[in-house]
Amino acid sequence: MFFSSDTATGAYSVSADGSEFSVKLNNPLVIPANCLDCSLSVIQANIWNTSPNIAEIFGNNVFAFVVAETPYSFIIPDGLYSLSGLNAYLSSQFANLGLSSNVIVLSGDAATQKTILTFTGVGDRCDFTVANSVREVLGFDSRIAPPLPGSPSVGFNEFSDNPAQFNRNNSYLITSNIVSNGIPINSTSANIIASVPIDVAPGSQITFAPRNPLNFSGNELVGTIKNSFNFQLRNQSLENTPTANELWSLVILFEYSVPV
Repeated sequence: MFFSSDTATGAYSVSADGSEFSVKLNNPLVIPANCLDCSLSVIQANIWNTSPNIAEIFGNNVFAFVVAETPYSFIIPDGLYSLSGLNAYLSSQFANLGLSSNVIVLSGDAATQKTILTFTGVGDRCDFTVANSVREVLGFDSRIAPPLPGSPSVGFNEFSDNPAQFNRNNSYLITSNIVSNGIPINSTSANIIASVPIDVAPGSQITFAPRNPLNFSGNELVGTIKNSFNFQLRNQSLENTPTANELWSLVILFEYSVPV
């Protein structure tokens, strides 16, 4: 059975962030009562890798800084950013403010996974104490960077306090009420029916078609009639993952055996 979040094909109750949808079948799903065993598996899924890691809803979209003792701040548009992508966006905004495009440069230290801020003006700094700061994505605590007092020299490098956290989503989990348990994660049953690895670049479509799909029990469906299902797209922490208005879909294989 093929399920899609596309309202044009019958999906309804699609959440505002696109991560949830429901379907109602014209012909109900009926698994014969004389089945000996029933199992399900997700044999295909198509998901766009567009779920934001910086967004207003996450409270992490403000970048505040001081240049030549003048404070500035701006809102970062919702999006899926890499370190280089965020640096490119900040550079464009610095230029729009009439500042040098490289007044503050973001780079990374591969050995520690920390962010490095390089300042090209004496006394310039970032303010990570403001509300909704992007600090956690960049790996900074709530503080001024570099800390005051002091006037760092041109070319001063400030390392983040913690590893950067651009990877809000390490994988996608699909959950559903199609069964009451699904595939457990550690000791928790959370109606998970598939784990979809993120193996494409941001903005590209994941085509998930495992050679050995994970089966999960559908014995509770034996002898029942069911025509309504809902599906959710979550991350490894079971948080809903916004889809940036992109559609997503999956194919479920139902297998059962009957006596002959």
